[in-house]
Amino acid sequence: MRHALAFLTRVPVGRVAGADLGGAAVWFPVVGLAVGGLCAGVRVAAGAVLGARPATILALGAAILVTGALHEDGLADTADALGAHVERSRRLEILRDPRVGTFGALALGLALLFSYAALVPLSEAHFARAVLVAHALARYAPLLQSRLAPPARRDGLGAMLRVSAPALALAAAISVAAALAVGTPGPGAAACGAALLVSAASALAVRRAIGGTTGDTFGAVAKLVELTSYGVFAAFWH
Repeated sequence: MRHALAFLTRVPVGRVAGADLGGAAVWFPVVGLAVGGLCAGVRVAAGAVLGARPATILALGAAILVTGALHEDGLADTADALGAHVERSRRLEILRDPRVGTFGALALGLALLFSYAALVPLSEAHFARAVLVAHALARYAPLLQSRLAPPARRDGLGAMLRVSAPALALAAAISVAAALAVGTPGPGAAACGAALLVSAASALAVRRAIGGTTGDTFGAVAKLVELTSYGVFAAFWH
């Protein structure tokens, strides 16, 4: 759990020796629930004073801050790499470039706008359910991508995060249970199905574009699953 917290958030959990990401993978959805809980708490607390619109912005900002914008960074870098009409080797170079290009900036802007538009109309209770499930499923998505696509490089996070079948199954059980219990059976099941489709499609896309996974593609698929989940719940509860 400490490995998962140290990797996925900025929570000060003390020094964690080594990098046993495969062993920590089971806890990824649990960390997602914690991030979603923080997001929901900020919406409720700020909403009592500011109203739904500014409270939603603060809630989304809190989730970004506590995670160090890990998924947003991955989304921007992946958008820049896949959007460029260049060879595979050049796309891998773009992924390592810390600068944000046109495709990355557009991806971030659209992601923030979609999150805001999907979540603002929801009541506090529905908002809380949506963000809890979305963040849990978002932390499961990279694990599935790591099983469906090989690492694009021999070094880096794409090679480090390799998940065993039992760990993947247990993380899936936690994610699905949270989705069905918190998101209620209908919307929760739809969110699970959508997350599975997005994760599988992303694995196919990165295999074709760059030969496999990297840390940035893990962040990108997590953000896409989060956004997809928001869309599912907005469709059910608008």
